[in-house]
Amino acid sequence: MNRLEGPRPLLPIRRLLLTDLLILMAGVSALLLGLSWWSQQQALERQARARAETALVQLEEAVRNDLQASQSLGLVIREWWLQGVLDPTRPAEAARLITPLLAAQHGITSVNLARTDGHSLLLLRVGGAWSFRELDHAGTEARIRWHRLDSVGQLQSEPWTPMAYDPRSRPWYQAGALADAPIWTDPYAFYTTQDPGITYALPVRDAAGLRGVAALDFLLDDLTQRVWAAQPTSGSRCLIVDPQGQALILPREPAFEAKESRRQAFLKPLATLLPASHAVLALPASGTEGAHLFSSEGRPTMGLLRPFEGLPGIHWQLMLTVPIEDLLGPAHFRVLSMLGLALLGLGLAAWRIERIARRVVEPITELSALAEVLGQGQMPPPTTSHIQEIQSLDRALRQASESLADQARLQRQLEHSQRMETVGTLAGGIAHDVNNQLAAILGQLHLSRELLPEGHPVLNRILRAEEATKRCAQTTKALLSFSHQSRPELRPLDLNALVSETASILDRLLGGRIRLQLALEPELPPVSGDAVQLEQVLMNLAVNARDAMPTGGSLGLRTFLDEAGQVGLEVRDSGTGIPEELLPHIFEPFVTTKDLGKGTGLGLAMVFGIVKAHHGQVRAENAPTGGACFRVTLPQARMKGPHELSSSPSNPSVPRNSLVGCRILVVEDEVLLRDMLADALTLARAQVTAAPDGGVAWRAWQAGTFDLVLSDHRMPDCTGLELLERIRATGSAVPFILISGQGLEGMEAALAKVPRVRLLPKPFELPRLTALMAEMLAEQPVEPPNIPISVFPDPQHYLP
Repeated sequence: MNRLEGPRPLLPIRRLLLTDLLILMAGVSALLLGLSWWSQQQALERQARARAETALVQLEEAVRNDLQASQSLGLVIREWWLQGVLDPTRPAEAARLITPLLAAQHGITSVNLARTDGHSLLLLRVGGAWSFRELDHAGTEARIRWHRLDSVGQLQSEPWTPMAYDPRSRPWYQAGALADAPIWTDPYAFYTTQDPGITYALPVRDAAGLRGVAALDFLLDDLTQRVWAAQPTSGSRCLIVDPQGQALILPREPAFEAKESRRQAFLKPLATLLPASHAVLALPASGTEGAHLFSSEGRPTMGLLRPFEGLPGIHWQLMLTVPIEDLLGPAHFRVLSMLGLALLGLGLAAWRIERIARRVVEPITELSALAEVLGQGQMPPPTTSHIQEIQSLDRALRQASESLADQARLQRQLEHSQRMETVGTLAGGIAHDVNNQLAAILGQLHLSRELLPEGHPVLNRILRAEEATKRCAQTTKALLSFSHQSRPELRPLDLNALVSETASILDRLLGGRIRLQLALEPELPPVSGDAVQLEQVLMNLAVNARDAMPTGGSLGLRTFLDEAGQVGLEVRDSGTGIPEELLPHIFEPFVTTKDLGKGTGLGLAMVFGIVKAHHGQVRAENAPTGGACFRVTLPQARMKGPHELSSSPSNPSVPRNSLVGCRILVVEDEVLLRDMLADALTLARAQVTAAPDGGVAWRAWQAGTFDLVLSDHRMPDCTGLELLERIRATGSAVPFILISGQGLEGMEAALAKVPRVRLLPKPFELPRLTALMAEMLAEQPVEPPNIPISVFPDPQHYLP
């Protein structure tokens, strides 16, 4: 450490530190030695209280988790009933649906499903297996029959036998029928086994009223065994009572080891079950919640009283007693250890006091000199110190002179980051729609090319159209370039040729209800531009016009040469036009004329940016005869001559005979892409079922049998991931292909871990799709994967 020469004005601080700290440490040492025993006892008591409270919380969670898991299962069963997936009159279907869910439950002993007409289905756990009792004609004329699942999963039914019984007279049904929401019943004796228990009753209501009651039964004896297994020590005692003081969970005592003795003791007052000296009886007498320290049979005991609430219909008291010795062990060893550590710490502290005083004072002196030099506008020499805080102060003083420059640089970086974020949102907003259209176009062109014989004169035109479509797939790359405000690669090109080639694509994109009209100025001078970006401008304007004509109309594309020598492109439609209040802001980001949720408001903003990057102008106005008119003007190219776009042959097709006879479910909300996929797979001699969204696909899945599912991700009602989860929840391992143009970024790793699931980005070519289908269909079948409900990070998961 460098020492300053001359007088040392801070030396009195060092002496002051030495003197005061030594006096302070001497007093603290004496105080610690005098209070060590008392503090140790207090610490032991707090530690015992904390461990006992932790043990009580763990016991409460053990019971609560079982009950809450059953509540979740009950809500699933009720939802299935309301949706028509589950019906008590169809035992076989109910067995296949409910039995796999019950396998994960430990406490449920039976499940009752009773309709308002008395018809009921009872699922009863017998020796680890589940039997099913169906009841018909409730009342004196009732009859029952038992069903059992054999080793191969088939339901074996016994003959009907008479049994005078009406489930609607039972406490669980009456409680559920009177309740507005699911509720736990008061304890009562079960009809089948006469064992005491509780029931979670769920009323099943729809717009027409009550349809029935679903009930999940718990035996108090099973809950008692669960608590016994979770108690913290062998000497601890835990029990639960209801508001009337009746025992619901019994303490582990020799008197309750036999099952029959527990059966007789349930729902009895505590005072009649335990001797007056029992520690547990002192807890209700205290009348206060929390921890209490008292003596039981000559041993210090920690007792805790805690309400067990938060579940509908349940208002219990949870009690726990734990001997202090079970929590802490012998106390004398802890006390001696603490005293020894205290003495050792005092010695070390006295030795370090002198070292601290010396090492702190000298750097403070150097730091004060550094501040004086900074005040004179000079750069001071560095301060030498091993103290982190002093080094931080030294660095802060040195960076003060550079703060304004750093602030300006950070501001520029922030503005650039915000621009990139806005354009990134723009790219993601249109990627899905663009890729849908490109995938449909590529597929239709591929199908058309395969239907033509080799050497057909139209074949070359289709190949050129495929090449142009593939170039359109690079639109997102153009957007990324736009987001960085980079200049496009401008080359001389023939605007008439570009409009003609793009029109061949737009004709299919617009559908049959919109007429496309071209009016091209002959001998039009070439413009200086980027073909891909200008194609994107034309595509965006055409799609915007299509959306403005939902019932059909006409779309006109006209090229012209204006008075200033600028080459112009006019896009005119006969649609609804642009609202006057939006017209001045139509090219601003996030401004749209579409309904909420149907447009991103970024298409025209991108058009504006591309045209500006080409040194051109774009204007929008409402036509007097109706509709909207967009005029784009671009400067002429310096070099004369048209710009020809190259084309390349498409990839050769692959054999599709591997799909012959396969049953394929196609789910796609974009009608053009859906129809193209259905046509292509039908030509491959597959059996195709097409669905416009995930909800329709789910109903089709439930009604039929399929060998493979091909689904888009971003769809209304039910996304592709949600449809996958629904199908996997049924136990099916059917091959599943997710196709997405946008929305699944970053999920490739998660999807790769799911068996028999593939992700295919849009746009794609049909040979690639059919090859992937053949590959997945050729894979060996696997056991149905057990996918939890929240396996995917995306999405608002849905349990069917």
